[in-house]
Amino acid sequence: MTEQTTTDLSRRGILSVCIVPCSNLAPSMMVATLGIALPEISQTFSLSVIEAGSIFSVMMIVAALTSAVAGRLADRFGAKTVLITGLSLLALGFGGAGISGQGILFFSCLALTGIGYGFTPPSQYAIVSDLLPHRRGLGASLVSVAYGIGGAVGAVMASRVAAAFGWRAAFVTVAAIATTIMLLQLYWIRSTQRPTSAAQSGSFRDALSIPILILALAEFAGGSVFWSCAAWTPTLLRTAKALTLQETGWVMGVLSLANMVGSFSLGSLSDKLGRKRVIIFSALPAAVAAYLTFYWLNSPIAIALGIFGFGTLKATVPALVVALAQEAAPAGSPGAASGIIMSLHYTSGVLAPLIAAQLITGTGDIVLAMILVSAVPLILYAGLIGAVREHRRS
Repeated sequence: MTEQTTTDLSRRGILSVCIVPCSNLAPSMMVATLGIALPEISQTFSLSVIEAGSIFSVMMIVAALTSAVAGRLADRFGAKTVLITGLSLLALGFGGAGISGQGILFFSCLALTGIGYGFTPPSQYAIVSDLLPHRRGLGASLVSVAYGIGGAVGAVMASRVAAAFGWRAAFVTVAAIATTIMLLQLYWIRSTQRPTSAAQSGSFRDALSIPILILALAEFAGGSVFWSCAAWTPTLLRTAKALTLQETGWVMGVLSLANMVGSFSLGSLSDKLGRKRVIIFSALPAAVAAYLTFYWLNSPIAIALGIFGFGTLKATVPALVVALAQEAAPAGSPGAASGIIMSLHYTSGVLAPLIAAQLITGTGDIVLAMILVSAVPLILYAGLIGAVREHRRS
């Protein structure tokens, strides 16, 4: 192999590390678009408040059920195949929902979108793990950063397109973007390893080792903080802290930025210092930051600073948990391990906002409820991570 060929391969590898995480733009753009267009969708299909809320549940439940299967399929047939399938289902389902004329068809298309949602992240994590075998923390964090960017861009784009042309146009636009990303990945990604046979990849039961199960529980605890805060922090800011709608939007933008900064910096740090150490010594300060931010801080600037610190410190979810699981998984099962972790992440996305709502209703104090659903799970998260032995594989 000539020096020029080696250089070309190196450049392609660097570009692949940048391009592959772009697949995570599509799922986050879809969630953001659903949130922006929810009032118009409810009016179009005459949905009740509960029915409107179930829109997100449909996607998350299906994603939780399919992500573990997707990880196993990635080990068996190749991560690229699963990723392309996931992006195709995302585009088909979301585009179909945008042109649906009946509520039942709309929800059916969202269920199809949920399958694509469940297929996409586990296969991405598997591909990035192969691209960066010595820096899995950085690779996994890039996938999370892409999700954050997609959410921010998706919210702005969806609001503009929906205001100008209606919510259906916003759905079709996002579906077209997902299709473009799928075609880019189809052309660009080269299989870093051949798909393995059933015997080589091991069984799904083999991947369900004690360490993986503990990490899955840790992800449920840590992921519940992510979903609870995403769902209820705006309400806390507007009611308990008396922030205006614009101030609330600004602070939530700071939270999204903090998640991206934290994911990238903590992911890179974990490759040097170890994932357990980084997770534990960021989760516990994050619990303190949650208490201080929600209970003590009141001015918009102070809250924004507190939210930035809190968001940065809790950003190890799910990226570093996935990296730990990949390294703890039996040989030939990194995709299955990633899928199991992401399945619990999505499960927490279904249950955590509902648990938070029950606490808010039961206590009558949204500040206390938000402390309970953020600080307490973070302490449990750190404890569970501490119970797992770290495997640093090359």
